[in-house]
Amino acid sequence: MVLRPWSDVSSGIEHADCRCVAGVYRFEDLRVWQAAKQQCDRVGVLLKQPAFQRDREMSEQMNDAALSVMFNISEGFLRRRDKETLQFLRYAFASNGELKSGYYAAAGRDYLSAAEMEDLIRLNESIAKMLRRWQATLEPGDSRSSRNRDQGWTKDPARTKDQARTKDQGRTKDQGRTKNEAPRPKDQ
Repeated sequence: MVLRPWSDVSSGIEHADCRCVAGVYRFEDLRVWQAAKQQCDRVGVLLKQPAFQRDREMSEQMNDAALSVMFNISEGFLRRRDKETLQFLRYAFASNGELKSGYYAAAGRDYLSAAEMEDLIRLNESIAKMLRRWQATLEPGDSRSSRNRDQGWTKDPARTKDQARTKDQGRTKDQGRTKNEAPRPKDQ
């Protein structure tokens, strides 16, 4: 029996309306989403502080990044294809990195204490690690990827990207002529 990401292991029934990642059927049950929500909630608390209230641009950027991490994790989880899931996890990872940069900027402007900064960076990095581990299970060529085993995402080493094409095929007016041949009327 081949188990798909949405298979119910206990009964052997495949659910068309949900996706299961390691026994998780709701995105709210994912540890990475829970951590992202905690981070988002903490950013929300920070943004109520007077220093952040005065710096609207920084506040909006950090809020958008924090929300993006949560939203992209949930949307990725709900996608039915590994390739789509992987793309949303990449978005979440990038937004998480953007938020980390925001923490450094806020600390540089003395909006955060050293202890707050350290704690937020630790949470942010734990989210990044969880996202990278999940991404690694979906990457083409990874032996842990169900899509790789079930649907053949493996690369054919004998085939190259532009195997049948020449460097300038279809790009020059004089294609097909020899050096000494005069241009044809339609090429001029």
